[in-house]
Amino acid sequence: MLKRKFQILKRFQEISFTLAKLGIYNVYEYFKLLFGLEVDESIKPQKIRETLEKLGPSFIKLGQFLSTRPDLIPDEIIEELIKLQDKASPIDFKVIEQILIQNYGKNYKEIFAYIDPEPIASASISQVHIGYLQSGEKVAIKVKRPNIEKLIMLDTEVLLTIVNFLEKHSKTVKELNLKGFIYEFKHTTLKEADFSVEANNIAIFRENFKDYEGFYIPKCFEEISNKDILVLEFVKGIKINEIEKIKQLGLDLKKIAEDLTDAYFKMVFIDGIYHADPHPGNLFVQKDGTIVCIDFGMVGRLSKEKKKLLYEHIIAVTTVDIELAMNFYEGLDMITEKTNIESFQAEIEIFLEKYHNKTLEKIDLKEMVLELLDIIREHHLKLPTELAYLGKTTINLEGTVRTIYPNYNLTERLTNFVKTSGIDYLKEKAQDLRRIAHMGYNAPFKLEKLYRRLIRERLTIRFLIKDMELIQEFYKHQINKIILVLLFVGTLISSSLFFIAEKNDIGDTLLILAIIFGFLSIYRLFKDR
Repeated sequence: MLKRKFQILKRFQEISFTLAKLGIYNVYEYFKLLFGLEVDESIKPQKIRETLEKLGPSFIKLGQFLSTRPDLIPDEIIEELIKLQDKASPIDFKVIEQILIQNYGKNYKEIFAYIDPEPIASASISQVHIGYLQSGEKVAIKVKRPNIEKLIMLDTEVLLTIVNFLEKHSKTVKELNLKGFIYEFKHTTLKEADFSVEANNIAIFRENFKDYEGFYIPKCFEEISNKDILVLEFVKGIKINEIEKIKQLGLDLKKIAEDLTDAYFKMVFIDGIYHADPHPGNLFVQKDGTIVCIDFGMVGRLSKEKKKLLYEHIIAVTTVDIELAMNFYEGLDMITEKTNIESFQAEIEIFLEKYHNKTLEKIDLKEMVLELLDIIREHHLKLPTELAYLGKTTINLEGTVRTIYPNYNLTERLTNFVKTSGIDYLKEKAQDLRRIAHMGYNAPFKLEKLYRRLIRERLTIRFLIKDMELIQEFYKHQINKIILVLLFVGTLISSSLFFIAEKNDIGDTLLILAIIFGFLSIYRLFKDR
């Protein structure tokens, strides 16, 4: 316990020292700026983002996680946090080799013919090396950083210590429920640090895109992968933001932008599971124009019901259907006790009217998402994790797509997927109508059955009550008998004690009472037979 407190104190000092070098001399003030609780014009959002990068792996992940929470963080800071690049100082290959030995034994070279000691990428949670299997296949070997889970746990405790202090001095901080957010961050980050989860995600995405042209997910060698090491097929390609190199291959940039958005709309509107980190470091383009997507540690999921609600909200925007829009927020359980329903509904109506006269092709999706998130924050709505991830992914994707083709608008392609989803949506509605019709047809029979059951249950209850009354009456009589016997014995013993003490008057009185109680006891005993 004492050792743990010392570790927290040491880590706290490291954070304070890093902040001091960046010109921020109070750790609590920094977190107030990060959460938008205070404003300091001299400290720009860019500096807040750079500070997280300097604080290390856990804080880079914290920044990425915060970028999905516009209900907690101001827009201008979120736009900066989205730019967070997951880069870290490389680990010495001797350390990597020790991790390989721990997982495969000293004979790990029987699996890998060669591993390049120079990493091709070094991030907050892992480091990637190129290697070759004994079969000759070229692979990317993703190795988890040593003790990363311990660091995440330690930094989580530091964050909770900071939040505890802030809560004691600010009612606003207490209302934000930052502790709940930190616990969620810890759970999500530890899950991302488990490569067996990522291997499972890769299998799902490969199945979803197995017959899909223009978008590729490298396979995972599951038999030699585990929670610490992920072995993936190495696929050569150009980073999606290296525009000049892509142009040299003679590829159509607009088509690449279209293919990327088509793949993402398929993930969201059809599959219900999507890659939640579409920054240029995770997307590559091959010579034939195929887009390669990597890093499936961070994914978002949408249930069938949530997909339907999302689709209905898109319809609400294009038809100014306020009731359909409100169904979205109520269906996702976003409205809280602090939300003024009338005020929120009025704002949503203004939002819908703003975009009503615009076709989907003319809507700036990023602008629309940010505006909607502003409304959610202002009216104290609870933002579900799935929706937070989707908002962050949309903004991130929009930035990547505009880098490829600046005049491109994501919503230009959304029309196609709205139509596709529309067919599925109508099928769902038809099934709902069938279920309602079936319920309507069976309702009289079920009501009659329910009525008969209630009659039976009522009779059973009556019998039970009658039985209970009899039992109660029986015990009442028995208790009365016991009381009379106790009174008889008590007064008889008491009278004897008073006769011994030569107080005959009191002794006589008690003896008479004892005789009366004795006769009553005998009478009750014979009466109930």
